[in-house]
Amino acid sequence: MTREVPGDLWKRLTSTVGLVCAHHDGVTNVMSAEWSYFVNKQPLYAAVVLGPRAATGRIVEAAGEFSVTLCAEDQAGLADFAGSFSVTDIDKTSSELIRLGAPEATATPWVTGGVVAVECRLRQVVPLPVHTMYLGEVLAAHVPDRPPRPLVKHGAMHTLGGPARRTAVVAAAELRHGGMLRVAATGPALDGPQEWRVDLLDADGTPTPLGAHPSARYEDLLVDIPLPAGLKTHRLSDHRVVVEREGAEPGFTGISGTGR
Repeated sequence: MTREVPGDLWKRLTSTVGLVCAHHDGVTNVMSAEWSYFVNKQPLYAAVVLGPRAATGRIVEAAGEFSVTLCAEDQAGLADFAGSFSVTDIDKTSSELIRLGAPEATATPWVTGGVVAVECRLRQVVPLPVHTMYLGEVLAAHVPDRPPRPLVKHGAMHTLGGPARRTAVVAAAELRHGGMLRVAATGPALDGPQEWRVDLLDADGTPTPLGAHPSARYEDLLVDIPLPAGLKTHRLSDHRVVVEREGAEPGFTGISGTGR
């Protein structure tokens, strides 16, 4: 292990390539921006981070708006092309792979064929030591009836694999004031009743049932459970909690707040 920061550490990030479109004074440009994100929910904001040599940034600032399309997996070649040339090199919109959609809330067109495209009003420019972040409020969104799978950038460009398979409950437990045991847990999504069974395990693994509890918001578990009568809280340091749900492997946790 080392404390040094590798120069290519940023490539460890996984993201979806954005195709940023900027339009002003008769010039329309499309460029690739690996760092394209949604950064606020209400109102919805999109952020794109551009390098110091990107002419697109100057166009965005002059226009006060931009659009960004999050690439679909079949747009890898287009993402590479749009990131390889500047608007000062060539008019990239002449490529037959770049099909522009008509704007509805701004004057800036958007690249079709992606997972989603949004039209944004520029709200803030954030200078960074090298790059610049452009924050835009989303004024219109263009979502295909059947959104394609996203292009995934993780060093190289990848297609998206299958869903990550979750099989086990993940749990945590904390001793709260008044002798209450707070238990939190998540687990794989299941059909049917969302009921969680909680047991307290002593040092020998002998269980003491703490009841069955319904799911909280988002089908997770968050519950405060009274400790069994006569159980001294100072003895909990050698106990564990197990949380079970039908169809998933049980989750085990220690108990914080007990001096463990």
